[in-house]
Amino acid sequence: MPRPSREERLDYLLDRTEIFDLIRFERLCRDTKDWDGLLGCYIPGSPVLVSWFEGTVEDFVAGSAAKMSTGPGARHWVFPAKLRMQDGRATCESPAYIFDRLTFEGVEFDFMANVRFHSRVLLTDDGWRLNSFDAIYVRDSLLPVNPADTLPVDWDMVNSFRQPFRFIGFCQAYRNYPVNPDLLGDDRPNQLEAFHAAAQKWVETGE
Repeated sequence: MPRPSREERLDYLLDRTEIFDLIRFERLCRDTKDWDGLLGCYIPGSPVLVSWFEGTVEDFVAGSAAKMSTGPGARHWVFPAKLRMQDGRATCESPAYIFDRLTFEGVEFDFMANVRFHSRVLLTDDGWRLNSFDAIYVRDSLLPVNPADTLPVDWDMVNSFRQPFRFIGFCQAYRNYPVNPDLLGDDRPNQLEAFHAAAQKWVETGE
């Protein structure tokens, strides 16, 4: 198979750089409460599905603003990695960490989740923009800030959630956010395979 030309390789690298920058910028906007910047990363009406929210990006931005109105909220480290691109369409999947410091029942603790973020991305007149956002859950944990403290955990509630997101599920439910039991997770490989197959078909055909 002939190697792509220098021009083709440069075009690919430029597009990849723009998409990877977009992925990182979207999370930074969310973490720093830059709501206009966050909304500007998306095509209007794009779907978002995370532990505490399912709906359009506009409602996600409004919900995030309300959720973070009383504190800093969770933070994210995201590492764009897997890119598939064709005819102005792309998918990007990124290993990521979600971390937060919370206080329940007077006990301060740290929450950490290992996830992957997946987005469909479209090339528009204004550049690449996200056309979806899905979290894929891998594993999570809680750790008291003071090692002498006992975690304020209802273990029956924790164990009612699937393994990849049992602690994030507990934290969201404790704060009265509903948690979708059918979130994408590594514990359901058949569901993930179908999800990735649909995304690949979309890249190749637009359908």
